[in-house]
Amino acid sequence: MVINVIFTLSGALLSSFAFEPVGLWWSAILGLILFFRALKITRYPILISFAYGLILNASVLIWSGKYVGLLPWLALSLLQGFFYLPVGLAYRRSRNLWWAIVALLLMEEVRSHFPFGGFGWTRVAFSQSESPLVPVVAYGGVLLLTFLTLASALLLACPSIGKVLTLAAITLIAILLPGNPQGSGEIKVIAIQGNTPRPGLDFNSRAKEVFSLHEKATREFANSQFDVIIWPENAIDIDPSRDSDLRARIYQLTNDFQTPLISGVVLDGQTGPQNASVMYGVGGQIESTYIKRSLTPFGEYIPWRTLAQWASPLARTVKDFAPGVDRVVHRVNGAAIGPVICYEIIKDELVRDMAMNSKMLIVHTNSATFVGTAQSAQQLAITRIRAIEHSRTIVSVSTVGLSAIIDNNGVVIKQIPPDVQGVLSGIINLNEHQTFADKFSGWSSSIVILFAVVIAFLQRRRESYL
Repeated sequence: MVINVIFTLSGALLSSFAFEPVGLWWSAILGLILFFRALKITRYPILISFAYGLILNASVLIWSGKYVGLLPWLALSLLQGFFYLPVGLAYRRSRNLWWAIVALLLMEEVRSHFPFGGFGWTRVAFSQSESPLVPVVAYGGVLLLTFLTLASALLLACPSIGKVLTLAAITLIAILLPGNPQGSGEIKVIAIQGNTPRPGLDFNSRAKEVFSLHEKATREFANSQFDVIIWPENAIDIDPSRDSDLRARIYQLTNDFQTPLISGVVLDGQTGPQNASVMYGVGGQIESTYIKRSLTPFGEYIPWRTLAQWASPLARTVKDFAPGVDRVVHRVNGAAIGPVICYEIIKDELVRDMAMNSKMLIVHTNSATFVGTAQSAQQLAITRIRAIEHSRTIVSVSTVGLSAIIDNNGVVIKQIPPDVQGVLSGIINLNEHQTFADKFSGWSSSIVILFAVVIAFLQRRRESYL
């Protein structure tokens, strides 16, 4: 029993080290090896699976409780841990670790969609932005990278010449896969990380100050002509249509630079506030507005409000936002630019929809409520994987950081550290190439799972892998 506890705890912690702030991609494989070993020798595989998932998620998501307290963090970790129960059940019934991998893949798909629209932040693939296997996301999506990472751990758990050669061949093929091609056309952008007066949950109460910081930074750093100015989520937290001072300042800014502004804006919708990406043309007129479609549960709206308020009194202060329903892209010099707002970056279908209808992506984000934690670095790693998956350059701009320009092969070209005022500027290559992952659209995950099922069927029922 002691050895099971050691394997499970060590495996979960090692797997968590693959995520930021440690960011050692190979640590996930070591952690999975120990997890598989624990499954193999325990009489309680369901309990072992739950414990592994709970510890892993609690370690990676510790940032989620920085300002809201211990109970919401534990609740989120427990919920994520429950999704690992079928993994232990699959192994108990089959005594075959390949079936455990099938269950892990299914679990990752289910928890990315359920409940409350899903929360796939700790998917295995999102810890692998530096892995030599990462190019495969352009061919089979995020789930293929998860599958190959799991398979690598299983092959290495009890290595033989054949298994090592198989893994070497898989890795070599991934390394030799052609990178996403460069596109045609370009635009010159400047993205502003204006910072906030101070971090915390009450940053919205200082909306005019946040606006002023971004306005000031733009005037200070925009020392040449650009095609577009980009501000982060929550840079404008007062609806300009209701504030004549803000309208005048947006007019003055865009007119002075003769450049449109794309900014995160909180709008006063008919049924509640709306988290939006708005493009203001030269002269301050609204050219296009995208309303965030996938809202953050317990952040932008409160499910189970009575229970949530018991868990954290801060839930009482959250006014439910109203979601958007339509995809809207901005157009700069005729080029379609797809906005993605913060939490939406973990949504496979939404990011794919934006990428397939644009030539570059903007990720508006705001980490003011999590500054000093690993949240922003973890989100940046996810964004890098999305850039490869969809062959799109991404400008990810945050109020407090990390902000970065990422090319369509996941390379961070420029980056601003957190909690400082700074600017990203440069030429962005536009791209309309569709990856295999996009061409297969939603079928790529089904194909990966089917392939894993076939492998599991081909193995003998009680064959030993460890």
